[in-house]
Amino acid sequence: MIDQEPDNKDLAFLRELERYIGRWVAIQDYGSDDEAVVAAGESISEARKNAESQGFGNVTFLRVPPMDKLFVPLTPV
Repeated sequence: MIDQEPDNKDLAFLRELERYIGRWVAIQDYGSDDEAVVAAGESISEARKNAESQGFGNVTFLRVPPMDKLFVPLTPV
């Protein structure tokens, strides 16, 4: 069970992601306090092209799921 409540920065990032439901996004500095969506596209290739055209080469890609779904990657315990 997750005990930590999202802070205002987390909530702002989730609101930003809502704009891209069903699309691929390129995230700069993923997992840091400075993470930000820098590009998007209908495919991962399009998102990469859009990110690179803006000078962002080292980004993390994510396909934004519907906000009524929960995705939890499995990790060893």
